[in-house]
Amino acid sequence: MAGKTKIISAHKPIRLLIVDDSLVFRRILRDVFDKTNSVKIIGEATNGIEALDMVLKLDPDVIIMDMEMPLMDGMTSLQHLMIHKPTPTIMFSSLTQEGTARSFDAIKNGAVDFVCKDSFFHNQDLVGFQKHIVHRIIYASRVQVRSVEPVFASKDDIPPTVAKASDIIFCEECGTRNTIDEEQRREQVELRCRQCGDVLEVNLINKYRRITCLSVIGAGQGGYSNLLRIIPNISEDIGGAIIVVLYAEGSHIDAFTDYLDAVSNIRVVRMVDGLNVEGGTCYVAAAVDHFYLKPYSAHYTIRQTKAKPGYGPIDLVMHSAAPIFKNRVAGVILSGSELDGEKGINAIKKNSGLSVVLNSASCLCKEMGENILRKCMVDRIYDEKDVTGCLAQLHEAANGEATTA
Repeated sequence: MAGKTKIISAHKPIRLLIVDDSLVFRRILRDVFDKTNSVKIIGEATNGIEALDMVLKLDPDVIIMDMEMPLMDGMTSLQHLMIHKPTPTIMFSSLTQEGTARSFDAIKNGAVDFVCKDSFFHNQDLVGFQKHIVHRIIYASRVQVRSVEPVFASKDDIPPTVAKASDIIFCEECGTRNTIDEEQRREQVELRCRQCGDVLEVNLINKYRRITCLSVIGAGQGGYSNLLRIIPNISEDIGGAIIVVLYAEGSHIDAFTDYLDAVSNIRVVRMVDGLNVEGGTCYVAAAVDHFYLKPYSAHYTIRQTKAKPGYGPIDLVMHSAAPIFKNRVAGVILSGSELDGEKGINAIKKNSGLSVVLNSASCLCKEMGENILRKCMVDRIYDEKDVTGCLAQLHEAANGEATTA
C-alpha cells in the first residue's frame, strides 16, 4: 500500500482525520470544515498512538496533526505513518513557526504541508483564512505520498549537522593518513601532517570552480518538499551549478537555505547580487529579488534587476542562462501555483537545452507545471527520484567540458 494513491472524486468530500490534544483547537477546526461541503471530518484523535490506530480503521484521505502531543508526539507519529501507511499529512504547531528548521524536519519526514497554529487566532480576515485552510486540505488530498525513511528532528531553528565530504592526504615524509575537511580546503591555509608536522602537498580546489553546465529549478508552494527530496541526493562533485528560484517569504528562504545546506552533500548558498556562480554549488533565490545571469570575462555573475513586464522571476534566470549554456542547461519546474517559467522553458528549448516538469502527483500545487505542459514543448515528465538522476546525468556528462563566457 505504500506506493498507492487513492483517487478522490470531485463530487465526494475529502475525508479528514484531526489529531490534536487540544479540545479547543479541534472545535475550531470542526467549525471551519462544517461550513464547507468539500471536507468531511471522519474522526478525531488526541495523541499519536490514537492517530495511528484510527488511520488503519478509517483510512482518511488527509490528516491534520499537531506536533506537540502527549504519549506520542506528532513528529514520531508522522515517521511511523510514512513507513507503514503513507497518507497526505498537514502538520500544525503552536510552538514552531513556518519557515523554521523543525517545520522543514516535518516536511522532510513526509508531511506535505505545515501550518502555524497562531495564524488561526491572529488572522484578521477569518473568512478568507478559513477558505485558505480548506484549499490547503484540497491540495494535500491530491498529492501522491510514498514511504519515507525517518530523519532525526533537530532543535527548532537550529539546522541539523551533516558531515561533509573530506579529502584523505598521505604524508610523503612519514606516510600518515591526514583528513582535510571542507573548511580547510576553502580557507587554503598551510596544512601540516598531524604526526610529523611536515608540510602537506595538497592540490586544493580552486577558490572559483568554473561551471560546465547549469540547472535552473523553479518552484512555489509545495516546493520545499520537492527540493528536500532532490537536492540532498545530488553529489558535491557535479561539474555544474544549480539555481533554485523559489516563491516564498525571504526570511523563510534564508532558513531553508541553511537547512538544505546542512542536509545536502552539495554546497547550498543564498543568492545575492554580484555573486559569481561556481561549480558544485546550489544557489537559492527568492522570486521577489528578480535575478538574471550575466557573463563577465571567465565568470558568470548574478545580477539583480527590476521586475520585467511579461517575465516572471523564473523566466528571467532561465532566459538569461539559455543562450550562455545552450545544450548544457536544464530547466526544471516543480510544485507551484504561480504561472511562471513559460518564457524561460521556451528559451531553453530554443537553445537545445533540456526541459523537465515534475509529475503532478508529486506536487502540492500543480498549476505551474500544468501551465508549462500546456504551453511549452517539454522533454521529460519525471518524479522526484528521476529528476535527481536526470540532473546528475546532465552534470556528469558535462563534467570536464569547458564553457566559455
